[in-house]
Amino acid sequence: MFGYSFLPTILRPTITTTTKATASSASSTMMKSVATIARVIATSLVSTMLRPLSILPESVAVSSRTTNNGGEGERRRRSSSISEAKERGGSMVTKLYEFALVGWNSHHHHHAAAGGAGHSSRQRMAFISENHQYTNNHWGAIHQGPGVGNKASVAGAASSSSSGTTSLRAFSTSTTSNNQSSSSSKLSSSRAQNAIALLPTYLLDARSVTKFHPVNAPNGALQLSVAENQLSELAVRGVTGVVENGSAAVESDGEEVTLVQVLSQLASSTVARPSDDTSSSSSLTFEKDMIYYQPTQGSPGLRSAMGGYLHDLLLSSSSSTTTSSSSTFNPENIILGAGCNAVLENLCMCLTEPGDAVMIPTPYYAAFEFDLVARAGCEIVSVNTLDYHDESPPSSVDATNESDGKRRTTIPPSFYYPNKASLTHAYNLSMEQTSRPPRVLLLSHPNNPLGICYPPEVMAECIEWCRENEVHLISDEIYAGSVYRQKRGDGDDTFVSAMSLASIDNSGDEKEEGLGLGPYIHLVYALSKDFALSGLRVGVAYTENEEILMPMQKLNDLCQISSQTQLLVERMLSANVATAGGNDDTKFVDAYLTSNRHNIQTRCDKLQSCLSDVDIPYLPADSGLFVWMDFREFLPSLPDSITEEMESLPSKEQRERGLYLKLMKEYGLLFTPGMSMRNERPGFFRCVFTAASEEEFELGLERICKFVNEERGSSSGN
Repeated sequence: MFGYSFLPTILRPTITTTTKATASSASSTMMKSVATIARVIATSLVSTMLRPLSILPESVAVSSRTTNNGGEGERRRRSSSISEAKERGGSMVTKLYEFALVGWNSHHHHHAAAGGAGHSSRQRMAFISENHQYTNNHWGAIHQGPGVGNKASVAGAASSSSSGTTSLRAFSTSTTSNNQSSSSSKLSSSRAQNAIALLPTYLLDARSVTKFHPVNAPNGALQLSVAENQLSELAVRGVTGVVENGSAAVESDGEEVTLVQVLSQLASSTVARPSDDTSSSSSLTFEKDMIYYQPTQGSPGLRSAMGGYLHDLLLSSSSSTTTSSSSTFNPENIILGAGCNAVLENLCMCLTEPGDAVMIPTPYYAAFEFDLVARAGCEIVSVNTLDYHDESPPSSVDATNESDGKRRTTIPPSFYYPNKASLTHAYNLSMEQTSRPPRVLLLSHPNNPLGICYPPEVMAECIEWCRENEVHLISDEIYAGSVYRQKRGDGDDTFVSAMSLASIDNSGDEKEEGLGLGPYIHLVYALSKDFALSGLRVGVAYTENEEILMPMQKLNDLCQISSQTQLLVERMLSANVATAGGNDDTKFVDAYLTSNRHNIQTRCDKLQSCLSDVDIPYLPADSGLFVWMDFREFLPSLPDSITEEMESLPSKEQRERGLYLKLMKEYGLLFTPGMSMRNERPGFFRCVFTAASEEEFELGLERICKFVNEERGSSSGN
């Protein structure tokens, strides 16, 4: 447990038991550490070479990011067309860009011709390392300006591409001194450049376009790709104030209040803090103990309040019969950190060794790749699900109707559900790629980007599989309070938390506290989505694995929440509402979530109605802030001899990228492209319908209709 080793001896927990199994585990860990050191050294050397690539408009650097099957490993490549590089970066940058693009494609096709399946991150690193000398030499030529030498180098690269060779050392006709090369390495580390290489390409695209402004840029792109909720700025229905410890903290003369108004008043409240165990009825806005060091895992008061909130959110309304009515979140097992990504990273650092695999069903939240790879050093293995069901997923057009002879359908939600077959396949793939079993299965539930919840039977199957295979399950339930269609068609709950399904009734055992999850089930949550409080940086991890509690607390030293923010959130979670009829026992957070769910559903219904009107398939959403849209109809056509299932990954990426750029640049619609989230099929996009004001949202609907009508008109004209 590396978390202990950094603590002074006097602070370390007493270890009372040493077994042969523990000794064996330590030996195994030591061997892994040796391999890890070698891997870090190799990565550093490679990253030093990659540093010049960081100036490119889109990173073509290679990173240890995702591992997949049948060529899916190539998803890590981040590239754009050569013509775009010329437009953005000029001829000098273009030369290096062409080298990287042509050189890698040459190597890839040569490998594929030899029967290779797909490139792991280590194979990509080997390719870059092989061509280290070329980049160092050619970089000097680029700094000196364009010239005959550069043209010769690019011509050589093109020639090599056609011949299928992989070595590019002979292409360089320019040289530079070692001093010039080494001086740039003193300005930043390889780790810094690797972090940049992990950013998805579409984020760079999004930053390059003019954003919509009603006056200054009325034709600018509407930002519908960032998972933020501007509806949180609306008044909370029926709430005219909040009450702390029986005292009104916010009063508005009968007017409904907003979340920001409540937070503003609570931040300056002098009512005694909710966790104050004295008889005092008041306090200072800033208590003297708040200026000193705080418990690294969070203040006792906020951990207790958060435990109560999570119980009400995740367990109280659950239809699961496995959860005891006495089950509670043990505050001692709660770790509060600066955002969900921070606690997720720390959790994975405590559960994995560098290079261990984390399995994630596709499509998945693109930033997981940064969160788990940049510092934790995990390998991501995609759990592809489409081919592990009794039937094949439908194509985008599979029947006829009266309007245009086509009926467009999308892939039903059940095809996205992980099951034992898909999990076992990903497990075996991890063994092939990393030579060791995967350590973690990460589930987004409710799912981002799909906007749906996994049914309880699917979550239960995943929990059972993880326990059988000793794989840790992390359930990311950051959208649990944004489930706005709370009942399924059969009347059962739409959302049932993994905490409920994995809980074991331990009410008869007085020694046991918590949910009875065991050591393999963990939770992450935050206030960033349900409350749109991403600026406060409040993330939560919950685990009943006693082996990692102390390391988690120590790692949290690096990402603690400020004492001011902790007190503010404790007040918010504890406050009751005031209404026009008087004070109420309802918690403010419950009233806010009810109001917010209504607003989200209303906005979602408008988007889905628009999509239905123009016959765009979509996944009917029940939770989160987005709708998963199927735009496959508008992709460039495949050759008659190629089906969706046969299409290569580069072809998928190229076709979807063209559509993505067209939507963004010609129609001002900035969606999240599905391939950036490792979707198995191109042409799907995530629309964050809460990321815009009401006026912007209505404009977005108009632009969607315009795009569809013009594209279909153009297609029928041809």
